[in-house]
Amino acid sequence: MRISTTQIFQSGINQIQAGQGELNRTSLQLGSGKRILSPSDDPSGATQINQFERIIKATKQFQRNMENTQPRMQQQESLLAQGTDALQRARELVVTGNNDSQTRETRGYLADELRQIRDGMLDIANTKDPNGEYIFAGTKSQNQPFRQDGDGEIRYEGASGAGSVREVAVSADRKIAVGHDGAAVFMDIPENDGRVGAEVLQNNGSLVLEKTGVTRVSDLDDREYSITFDENDDGELVYTVTYIDEDGEVVGLEEDGDGEPIQYPYVPGESIEFAGRSVTISGMPEPGDGVVSRPAENFSVFQTLDRIIDALERSGDSASARADLASASNAALADLDAVLGNFGDKRADLGGKLKAFDQQKDLNEDRLLDLESAVSQIRDLDYAEAISRFNQQQVALQAAQQTYTQVNRLSLFDFI
Repeated sequence: MRISTTQIFQSGINQIQAGQGELNRTSLQLGSGKRILSPSDDPSGATQINQFERIIKATKQFQRNMENTQPRMQQQESLLAQGTDALQRARELVVTGNNDSQTRETRGYLADELRQIRDGMLDIANTKDPNGEYIFAGTKSQNQPFRQDGDGEIRYEGASGAGSVREVAVSADRKIAVGHDGAAVFMDIPENDGRVGAEVLQNNGSLVLEKTGVTRVSDLDDREYSITFDENDDGELVYTVTYIDEDGEVVGLEEDGDGEPIQYPYVPGESIEFAGRSVTISGMPEPGDGVVSRPAENFSVFQTLDRIIDALERSGDSASARADLASASNAALADLDAVLGNFGDKRADLGGKLKAFDQQKDLNEDRLLDLESAVSQIRDLDYAEAISRFNQQQVALQAAQQTYTQVNRLSLFDFI
């Protein structure tokens, strides 16, 4: 087979160019520290790297989500701690105010301090975070959540209910709600665990409503029952338990043969039990005085403080006035305990979420290390192998260049 001089020269040039290309590629690898400089170098490896880098980018965003959110949750927990301290002080003031040694003037001072606590609680509820967003507004964080109307009543205008707080993604398949909205913290607090409540309907004697509770949950119903006091024919203090039926008629819980509500002897301080509930009354009511037992209602911390402030300011020295203050104080203490319990539950939940953040951040860090190691194994250069290859390629290029030079000098005339 004949090989032309042109073919010989071109073959030499091709070898030199190929050797220069390989040497240049190895040199770029050594300079960058990467084995894969373009997808064509290793299509499968390049695909894996792209997949891993997308996961790394998402995981780093999860870390930033938690870093940006954690201070807000910590601030909310701190505010609830402040609120807890304030309400503990309020509780002390209520107990002090119900002491018979207090005068109307000193109770006024106690009411003033309670009003300051109430105003401070409003400030806590309307606190902003460093970004200018309201901590307890839920998803409506740009709007002030708590406002006082013309009657002095506090209203909540933030987000509430399902979806009321933002959720932050902490991993590909996990989200954590960011704190609690103001309604859940300050406004919608269940009375007596959300079962039954009671209040004084009338007191002309010294009736004191001590407490109410549940004796058997299965016997509870949604009726309102009235406990009404009277004197029987023997001049003894008795009470009846009645309710209003579907026809609007007053019906005795238990009735005698004449269809009249049965009268029960009243024993001060003894629990009155009926329809799955109990009501404890002390003092000496007058005929016509009474208490209503009803389904529990939700209340706000502001309502609780307003009611006891009003009771302290209206208090007097008569037996009925002192009894009214005692009933109001008992109700306030029960409500304050419920608020404190609610604050405690919310703080515990926040603490659990903050702990979950820390745990998830550690998991994410471990995953980032694993992912970056996997990327490194695929992409990073083996320097020892690359240097050896570079030297081999350099020798091969030099040989090709020398061969080309020698071939280039050959001439037919050298053999004549």
